[in-house]
Amino acid sequence: MKLELVELEVNWPNCMVIQKLRKLILNEIRNHGEPIRWAITSSEASSNSEYFRTLQIEAVVLVSND
Repeated sequence: MKLELVELEVNWPNCMVIQKLRKLILNEIRNHGEPIRWAITSSEASSNSEYFRTLQIEAVVLVSND
């Protein structure tokens, strides 16, 4: 097992309430490994009308050496 730093861009859909945002972010991070720590490092209005904001996420994840 090893730790890796992952930087992601996550689109926050207009139809999603803020209470569900954490789950969306964690699901995106889990595509890269098991989240250890994460943070929203930037947020800006999305140019796509389908999304409310675009979030920049930095995460430390645990990945297997397979």
